[in-house]
Amino acid sequence: MAHVDSSDTPTPVDSNSNPSVQESTEVRTRKKTDPAWDYCTQFVEEGKKKIKCMYCNAVFGGGGIHRFKEHLAKYPGNVAACPKVDPEVEYAMNNHIEEWKAKKRKADEDYQEEQPGEETAACEVSNNSTAPARCGAASRGRKRGTSTPGIGKYYQPRTNPGDQPKIKSVLQGEAVKQKTDLCVAKWFIDASISFNASNSIFYQPMIDAVCAYGSGYKGPNFNQLRGPLLAKCVEETRSFVDGFRKTWRETGCTVMADGWTDRKRRTLINFLVYCPKGTVFLKTVDASQSSKTADFLFKLFRGVVNFVGPENVVHFVTDNASNMVAAGRMLQDEFPSIYWSPCAAHCLNLILSDFGKEEIVKRTVAHASSITKYIYNHCYPLFLMRKFSKGQEILRPAQTRFATNFVALQSIYKHKADLHAMVISNEWTSCAYYKEARAKKFTKSVLDQSFWKDCAIVCQLSEPIVRVLRIVDSDERPAMGYLFAAFHASREEIVKRFQRKKEFVKPFLSYIDARWDRHFDKNLHAAGFWFNPNNQYNDELREKYNFTTSGVLDVIEKYAGKDIALRSNLTREMRIFRKAEGDFGRSTAKNDRQHMLADEWWQTYGCSAPNLQKLALRVLSQTCSASACERNWSLFEHVHSKKRNRLEHQRLSDIVYVHCNLRLHNRSKKTTRNYDPISLEEIRKGNEAWIVEDNPPRLTSEELNEFRGELAALSIQCSDDLVLNLDEAEADAMEESEAMVSNQENVRNQENIIDDLEMSLGEDFETSPHNTASDPEYEDDWGAFY
Repeated sequence: MAHVDSSDTPTPVDSNSNPSVQESTEVRTRKKTDPAWDYCTQFVEEGKKKIKCMYCNAVFGGGGIHRFKEHLAKYPGNVAACPKVDPEVEYAMNNHIEEWKAKKRKADEDYQEEQPGEETAACEVSNNSTAPARCGAASRGRKRGTSTPGIGKYYQPRTNPGDQPKIKSVLQGEAVKQKTDLCVAKWFIDASISFNASNSIFYQPMIDAVCAYGSGYKGPNFNQLRGPLLAKCVEETRSFVDGFRKTWRETGCTVMADGWTDRKRRTLINFLVYCPKGTVFLKTVDASQSSKTADFLFKLFRGVVNFVGPENVVHFVTDNASNMVAAGRMLQDEFPSIYWSPCAAHCLNLILSDFGKEEIVKRTVAHASSITKYIYNHCYPLFLMRKFSKGQEILRPAQTRFATNFVALQSIYKHKADLHAMVISNEWTSCAYYKEARAKKFTKSVLDQSFWKDCAIVCQLSEPIVRVLRIVDSDERPAMGYLFAAFHASREEIVKRFQRKKEFVKPFLSYIDARWDRHFDKNLHAAGFWFNPNNQYNDELREKYNFTTSGVLDVIEKYAGKDIALRSNLTREMRIFRKAEGDFGRSTAKNDRQHMLADEWWQTYGCSAPNLQKLALRVLSQTCSASACERNWSLFEHVHSKKRNRLEHQRLSDIVYVHCNLRLHNRSKKTTRNYDPISLEEIRKGNEAWIVEDNPPRLTSEELNEFRGELAALSIQCSDDLVLNLDEAEADAMEESEAMVSNQENVRNQENIIDDLEMSLGEDFETSPHNTASDPEYEDDWGAFY
C-alpha cells in the first residue's frame, strides 16, 4: 500500500553509512528509460528500495515503476490516484500504459499466428513437470512485436473542439495572440514555406507540444533534423509499415513497381504494396548506374518479394516497358504462386492514345487546344469566360491523371453554351481585344459548328473508356473483381452508340481488342469476374462469359499446387457458390450482392465454402493498377526541388518514405474505406456531363484579388463604357444582371460578328441558322450521327 510521507522530500540517505545503497548503485547498470522515472525519486529504507512521488510525496514499497505510473495516470484498480499530478503528465502516462498494453496484446497474437499449436503442445505433455516451465520460457523468450506508433499522443490536446483550454491561455489578451501569430507568419515568409503548410495535420499538434513543454524550449537545429530525428521518423514509419503484415497474410497483397527520371536525370524505381487496409511505400531504388536489363530488374523484384513474403504476394504490377514485361515473366517463373500483369491504367491510356491517331481526334483536340490557349493566356477573356460560366473552369484537373485530352474535351463541350454567349456578348465585341486578328480567329473557332459536332463524337467514343480508367485508377476500392466486366461493358456501349456508323467505329474497336488480347487477357482478371457475386448470379453475364470458368480452374491449380485434397475441396465449393447454397443463398446475401464490395461480401457470406472463401479474398482484394507509384513522383519533385537538389539519394528516400507513409497513415485515420460498390450501369449510360464535376468551386476572394492585380497591369485598355468592379458582392450582382442578354441582341451581335469575320479573314464561313432556339441540330449534336 502507498502511504503519504509528511515531509516534502524523501529522507536523504548517506551512501557511505548504508551499504545497501552502495550495493544498489554498483549493481544497477541498466539505464532507466521509462518516462515515469522523471517524476519520482528512488531511495532505500530498511534495506528495501522505495519510490516517492514528486507531486504528492506518496511512497511506494512495491509494484515497481509500472504501479507508480498507474498512480500518475490515475489508472483505476491497483493504486490510489495522485491528487496533484499535472494534467499533461497524467495524459502522457495514460497513453504510455495503453500503448504498452497494445504492444503486449499484439505480441501475443503474433506469437500464436507464427507458432500455432506449439505452445499448446508443449503444455499438454503428460506427467512432465518441466512442461509448464518450457511453455513459459517459450513465451518469455520470443521477440515482442511492435504496434503502429501513436502519433501526437504525447500531450493532452487543448485546441480540439470540446477540449478544456488552460487558464493561462484564456487570460491572455488579443494583443499577445496577434504578436504570437506574427512570429509564426514571419517564419513562414522567411523560410519561403507555402501558407498551405498550415493545413498539415501536424501543424497544430506541433504548436501544442511546444506550449506543453513550456518556455525555454529550443527547437532542433539543422543537424538534428537531418540526422537523428529523421532516423527516428524512419524507425517509427517502419513500425507502421510492419503493422500491415497481418493484412498481407490474410488477404494477400499487390506489389507495384514503376520507374521515372528525376531533375538530375537519375532513373528511380518506386515500390509500393497495396492491400484493402491501404497502400504503403516500401522504397525507391536508384538505377542510374546500372543497365536496366530484364535480369537487373528481376533481381530487384525478387528482393522486394522476399521482403514482403512470397506467400503474401498475389499480384505484381509494372508498366508496359519491354524490360519490365520480361522481368515480370521471369518473376512468375521464380515464384509460381505470383501473377504478373501490366498496369491496367497505363493500358487503358494506351487505348486512348491509339484513338488519338485517328484524324477526327487529332483535328478536334488541336481545335479545342487553340480555344483554351487563347482564353488562359489573356487576362480579360479569362475573366469573361469565368463570368459567363459562373466561376467554373473549362480546364480543371482531371479526376484521373491519364487521358487529359479527352477529359478536357468533355469539359469544353459542357461549357459550349457559355462560350457561345461570351463571344456574342457586348462585353466581348466592345473590348480592345476583339479588334485583334487572333481574337477574331478565336471567335470563329468558338462558333464553328463542325468542331462541336466532332467534339461530341470524340467524347462519346472516349467516355466509356475513361469511366473504366476511373475504376482501375482508384486506391479506395480493389478493382480486380470489376475490370473484366467493366472493360467489356465499355466496348459494348461504344458499339451501341455507333450502331449506325459501324465502318466509322471499326478502327476504334480494333484498338480496344488488340490491347485486350495483348495486356488484359489474364486468368486473374477472369477469376475476379467469376468470383464477383454480382456477375455470378446474373444469368446473362454468366452465360455470355462462361469461358471465365477455365481461368478460375487455372487459378485454383496454381493456388493449390500439389495438394490434391485442397484442389478437390475448392472445385467442390465452386458448386456451392454457383448454386447459392448455404449462406450464399440467404436473403441478405442476395440483397447485398449489388450493395457490397465483392471482397466484403465474401468475407461476410463465404463461410459455407471456407477454402474458396480464402482464395476469393486473395483474388478480389488486389488492385490492377500501379498508379500509386506515380503519385510519389510529385512527392519526390516536392522534396527534391531546385533548392535542395544536393540531397543524396538515401536521405531523399528517407524523407519521401516518411512523408508518403505519414500521409497514408493519416488518411486512414481520417477516412474509412469506401464501401460503395462499383456500378457498371454508369458505363452503359449516356451522360452529357460525363465525368466532369457537377459543381466546380466558384472563384474565391483570393482569386478575385489576384485577377484585380492582373487587370491593373494590363497594357491594353478596354472601352470606357465597360466598368469592371470586382468586389465580391458587386461581382455577384454583375453575374446575375449582365449574364441575361436578350435574344434579339444576341442575334444581331452574331450576325455582325460573322460579317466581320468573313471580311477580315476572307474565308468561307458556314454557320447554322441564327435562330438557335428553333434549330434542332444546334440543340442536340448527336442527332446527325445516330
